[in-house]
Amino acid sequence: MRYKILSALAAAMMVGGTSCSDLTSINHNPNGPTDVPPPSILSNVIQSVVGGVDGVTSLNIRGGGLWVQYYAEIQYRDEDKYIVRPGTDGGYGFYSGPLEDAQRMIDKGVAAGVPNWEAVGRIMKSYVFSVMTDAMGDLPYSETLKGEANLTPKYDSQQAIYTALFADLAKASQEIDPAGIGFSAQNDIMYRGDMTKWRKFANSLRLRLAMHLAKVDPATAKSEAQAAVAAGVFARDSDNAQLLYLASAPNQNPIYNDARGRDDYGMSKTFVDSLLSWKDPRLPVFAQLNKDTIVANRTYEGMPNGLNDGGGPALFYISRYGAYWRETPNAPLELLTYSELLFLEAEAAQRGWISGDPATLYTTAIRASMQQYGISDSATNAYLSDTVRVRYNAAAGLTQIAYQKWVSLFMQGMEAWTEVRRTGVPTLVPGPNAQLTKIPERLPYADNELVLNKANVEAAVAAQHFTSSTDLTTPLWFTGRAP
Repeated sequence: MRYKILSALAAAMMVGGTSCSDLTSINHNPNGPTDVPPPSILSNVIQSVVGGVDGVTSLNIRGGGLWVQYYAEIQYRDEDKYIVRPGTDGGYGFYSGPLEDAQRMIDKGVAAGVPNWEAVGRIMKSYVFSVMTDAMGDLPYSETLKGEANLTPKYDSQQAIYTALFADLAKASQEIDPAGIGFSAQNDIMYRGDMTKWRKFANSLRLRLAMHLAKVDPATAKSEAQAAVAAGVFARDSDNAQLLYLASAPNQNPIYNDARGRDDYGMSKTFVDSLLSWKDPRLPVFAQLNKDTIVANRTYEGMPNGLNDGGGPALFYISRYGAYWRETPNAPLELLTYSELLFLEAEAAQRGWISGDPATLYTTAIRASMQQYGISDSATNAYLSDTVRVRYNAAAGLTQIAYQKWVSLFMQGMEAWTEVRRTGVPTLVPGPNAQLTKIPERLPYADNELVLNKANVEAAVAAQHFTSSTDLTTPLWFTGRAP
């Protein structure tokens, strides 16, 4: 076989007159370009980020969303007991994927003198780094995404990363020119080339990050929140930063895809019982009726979190997450919504940082969440008529805002986990077989970092007073509870 291959290759060289130095050309795919402009990069960045943050990953259903008790593992229950399996981290895979591509967009935008390309690259880079630092803490930032220039980048503090993100988002917002060269509807699968909406996304993300710092650095939080709102944030549902998936393969919603072949997750008893108690009309969207063998007995029931394998009710009693995702291949997944934006504004107004009536903003935020899921005005009005728990009360306003945001962020597990760690609302109790006495405070650093970048990992661990690189219990800086 070896002789035949070598003979055939030699014959081809003689016939074609090809020199040995040209043999490497057979490794080049003429249909796979190695250098493309930002419009050809953007769609892959968006899809990778949305799927990585909101899919069945350690940042949503198998991580943050599980730990804020939206879902429960009904089999293979390690993460539900806070046992993080080897290989799980807070998003290191983003470095060699969407972050690298976002940096290419920035660099190519600068080189070509096209500010819109640069701005969108900065927005997506900022979004991804915000998710990663909120998951793990200090990270390689200032010395990363430089190719082979530095293979052992230092870990920047979370505070330094936040400072850089605020600067990048402010710059992106200022750079955007709605009339300038940008992206086509085919290239931009989130905003269809509408640069005005990209600017709103930049400012709305800036407001989100500002409010993350409300406890640890209120002065910065206030100034950044004011600047973000003044620059123009989301004004309606159509501004949502979301990906609308397709009904046909291969671009279907990843949660739908996972549900076709697996059945690892059900609804959490904490979430289902809370919505039942509050008579929340979103429950039939967020959850499906269980499969009780007696049809008349079917209801909404969640699985207690943190049980050992085989523990708890029979699985047919447990509701799965709603048909809106589980049965819908083209269901959207969101990065940031108008409803969340209104809750952020309500909190900022309640703290006296921006103008506006916190009660009105809070109520409008609930309505926006209801409308997002097709809840009727009459059902929404009935929910808002609860004067004891739902109607805004300034004395308990921050707690009310935090609870309603927890509900509305369903299926955005990473941001929900960030908010619960920041606000402490709702109070969540680990399950009976959980390995920790509280919900996790962070995800671990990647295993291979201890091999490839050991000294910098150890420096970051020491600076944050972690017990190790896999410490799950030490609060991060942004929470205001770090040691």
